[in-house]
Formats: sequence, C-alpha cells, structure tokens
Amino acid sequence: MAGDPAVGMIEVQGVAAAIVGADAACKAADVTLAGWSSIGGYTTAFFTGSISDVAAALQSGEEAARSVIEHVVAAPLLQPAAACRHFVDFPVRADSDFPAGALGLVETRGYGAHIHTNDQMVKTAAVEVINVLTVHDRVVCSLVLGDVGAVTEAIAVAQKLLADCEHLLGTALIPQPRPEVLAAYAVPMGGGGV
Repeated sequence: MAGDPAVGMIEVQGVAAAIVGADAACKAADVTLAGWSSIGGYTTAFFTGSISDVAAALQSGEEAARSVIEHVVAAPLLQPAAACRHFVDFPVRADSDFPAGALGLVETRGYGAHIHTNDQMVKTAAVEVINVLTVHDRVVCSLVLGDVGAVTEAIAVAQKLLADCEHLLGTALIPQPRPEVLAAYAVPMGGGGV
C-alpha cells in the first residue's frame, strides 16, 4: 500500500459481500487489491490507487456488495499516513494459482449445516471447495470454484439444503473473478482454510 495516494475500504458484516465488492472494485478501475481484515464479524477489503480510481472502484464495489447484504460501509482514505497503511491482516498472496472458472460463495452462521452443504455441493456439481473462511460471530463462508454452470448448480443445491435454515446469510456467484481476488480469499489447491 506504500506510495498510493488513496486507499479504498469496503466493510460488510460477514465476508461474502466483501469478496463480491472487492471483485467489482478491481474490475471498475485501475486499483490494486491489497487484501482484507476481519474483526467482530465484519470484514473489510482494502485496495489502493489514485484518488479518482479509488472513488470509481468504491462506487462499483459498494453497489456490488449491496447485492449481497444491505449494510455496506465504503470509504476512501486520501493520502493516508504511513501508520494507516498496516491494517491488512490477509494480503494478496503471490503464490496462488487457480484454474479459470466461476466463484461461488455460500455464507451461513454456524458450521455444522455448512459442512454438510459443502459435501453435497461437491457431490452434486463439478466444483471444488477452495476455502472455508470463518470470521467472528460464527459466520462461515465457503468458496467453490468450477465452470459457471457447475457453480450455479452448487449454489442452487446449497440454497435448497439451507432453505429452512435460519442461519443462511446469503449466496453469490462471480462468473469471472479477478485473479487477485482468488489470491486474497482462496487457498491454493491442496491447502487448508484460513
């Protein structure tokens, strides 16, 4: 984050909307995804760039995040002080390599039904679970990767299984996620969760 005149931040409850917002922000303007942090059930995605690019990215990222969850906070940090550049707990990894495909997100509160749902998604559709993120307040978000049809099918399976579950927080599909978004939130093939 050094040297950029602005930092954009998109904060949401949970993590799925932050991933959707980060992807949209990176697609909307010439910004660099720095990574993310989570505390108390809220997750913040950080990206850097020029003041005008960060503004454009924030607008697009906030709108996309609101498609997943209602409460979204998006804010720029213009010409941040050096001490304010060290808040990214999970930076974008350079060692990540993922095949092309769509990214599916399933977010719940609680772990048990979530793991059963992951098992059924993998058995029903040609997807791979590439991470299970847990953030405070018992929020769990699974990331699945596959072609658009398979991810769409996996999300439909999850929605059906969790239809009567009061803990389903939401689902999302990113047809062509940016590589840096996968590098920030997913685990390289064969890895474990965050």
